[in-house]
Amino acid sequence: MGKIKPHLLETIVFLVIILILSLGSYSRNKLWSNPKDLWTDCLKKSPHKSRPYTNLGLAYSDLGEYDEAVHLLEKAVQLDQKDASAYFNYGIALQKKGEINRAIGMLKKSLEIDPTFNMPFYTLGVIYFEKGEYKDSMEAFKKFVEAFPFFPEAHHSLGIAYAAQKQFDQAVAEFESEIRINPYHTLAHINAGQIYWYEFHNREKAIYHLRAALMLDPFLPNRSGIQRLVRLIEELS
Repeated sequence: MGKIKPHLLETIVFLVIILILSLGSYSRNKLWSNPKDLWTDCLKKSPHKSRPYTNLGLAYSDLGEYDEAVHLLEKAVQLDQKDASAYFNYGIALQKKGEINRAIGMLKKSLEIDPTFNMPFYTLGVIYFEKGEYKDSMEAFKKFVEAFPFFPEAHHSLGIAYAAQKQFDQAVAEFESEIRINPYHTLAHINAGQIYWYEFHNREKAIYHLRAALMLDPFLPNRSGIQRLVRLIEELS
């Protein structure tokens, strides 16, 4: 049986979108119906404290107003240069604004202030992946997974970084870990299934994961392509 060329790169590129979209959930404060108004009021009452600037900056970031978010978060770190979470959120705002190198600097500063904080590692992993620095991305995601082994998407993200480096044994192990945490993770099933087939020619596991993805999500992107792959595996085996 001839080896079928993998399309893992296409999958990886698609999945980066998922990583980017998930970033915002780490820094949001949804306890109030209108955080912008709440923290604007707090800022007026406490203009010399860091926290109102941080939280108002997050509110603006959630609204997509990144220039104002960056301005406020910069003020927050000026007022409290030992607040690791302020530097972390400042880094995320800069990343969203497209100022990648400054974002990396702020995220690293956050870790320098508090080496036990660990949350910045996920954002760093995403940034490094976008830059094509897959080894650095992998290392960042590994540190995040060590700190938060049951965090949604953590193992999946690490698996993608491994796959980008063609470390497929480690990649499928991470996808399987993600599936154990969330059996309904269709993209982890798709990635595991493709690797099991294209790289390891493991018919049983490939079909299992690909069929699982099809069953779990009737609106799966490229559903017809996955169905064709399943039929091809069945015919060639």
